[in-house]
Amino acid sequence: MNQNIIIFILLNFFLISLTALLSLNKIDFFWKQFLFWVIGFLLFFSYRFINYRLIFEKFYFYLILFLSIIILILVLFVPGNIKSWFSLGSFSIQPSEFSKIGFFLVMATFLSYYQLDLINPFYLIFSIFLISPFIILIILQPDFGMAFLYFLTWLFSIIFFLSRKEIIIGIIILFFIFCIFWFFVLKDYQKNRILVFINPEIDPLKSGYNSRQVKLSLGTSSFFGKGIGFGEIGREGFLPSVHTDFILTFIIEERGLLIFWLYSFLIYLLLAEILKAQRFHTDHVVKNFLLVIFCYFFSKYIITSLVNFGLFPIVGLPVPFLSYGGSYLVFDLWLLAIALNLSK
Repeated sequence: MNQNIIIFILLNFFLISLTALLSLNKIDFFWKQFLFWVIGFLLFFSYRFINYRLIFEKFYFYLILFLSIIILILVLFVPGNIKSWFSLGSFSIQPSEFSKIGFFLVMATFLSYYQLDLINPFYLIFSIFLISPFIILIILQPDFGMAFLYFLTWLFSIIFFLSRKEIIIGIIILFFIFCIFWFFVLKDYQKNRILVFINPEIDPLKSGYNSRQVKLSLGTSSFFGKGIGFGEIGREGFLPSVHTDFILTFIIEERGLLIFWLYSFLIYLLLAEILKAQRFHTDHVVKNFLLVIFCYFFSKYIITSLVNFGLFPIVGLPVPFLSYGGSYLVFDLWLLAIALNLSK
C-alpha cells in the first residue's frame, strides 16, 4: 500500500465530510467530527511505530477476540431499549465498530486453515458457526444494519472459495434464515422498511417517507448540483438523518453526481491499494486479513451508496468517511493503519 495515496484519499474525504456539515449549519457536529478526524489520524499514523503483526500472535489474538466479544455482551446491560452504545457524557462509543477487529481475525484465521476445504459444505456451515456469536450479539442490541454488514463481509470473503454446489446450499440456508428472521426476529418497523422498498405506495407519508425524500432530493439535483449552501431539502430538515445515513444524498443534491463519481473514485483507489497489498503478500494469515478488510470496505460502500440512491432498504449504516460519527471513523482509520503496517 502506498502511504502517500492513502493520505491523499483521506484528506479528500476529510474535506468533503466537514464541508458538508458546515453547509448543513451543524456547527456542533462539525467541531465534534473535526475532533474525531484528529483522533482518527493519530491512530492512522500509528502504523509508523507500532508492529501490528503482533495481533496474529496467540496471546494478542485471544486477548483481542475476548475483548471483542465481552464489549458486545456488556453493552446489552446498558439501560434503555437501544443497547448499541456506551455513553460518555456528550459522546458515545459503539462497541460493534471495535469488535470488528476480532471478527476480522477470526475470518482471516479460518480462511488460512480452511479456504481450500470450503468445497465441502461442512466447512461452510463451520464458518457460519464461528461468526454467529458476533452477529447474534449485535442483533440482540438490536442493530440489524451492523449485523448485515458483518454478514456481507463474511459472504464476500468466502464466496470466491465456494463451488457451485456450496453456493446453492448457501442460498437455501439463507432463505430459511430470512424466513426465521421475518417471522420471529424482525420488528414491525423493519418489515415495513422492506415492504415499502418493494412498493413505496404502501405508506408514502410514514414508512415510505425517507425513501420518497431521498428520491426528491436527488431528482431536484443535476450533474453539477445546486451549489454548496443551496441544498434546501437537506438544509431545511426535509431529508431525515441527513448528517448520518443520508449525508451522501445531501452532498449529491448540492454538488451533483460529479461528487459521487469523485467519491467512488477515491473508494476505488483505496480498495485497489488494499487489494494490491493482499495479492502480493506472502504470509497467508496477513493475506487473508487484508482480503477481509477489502470485503469490509467494499460491502460498506455498496450498501450505503444503494441506500442513498433509494435502491436498497434503509439499514442505518454510516457512509464510509463521510457521515457524522466518531466510532466508525476512528475504527476505519485505525484499520487502515493496521493494513498499511501489515503491507510493509
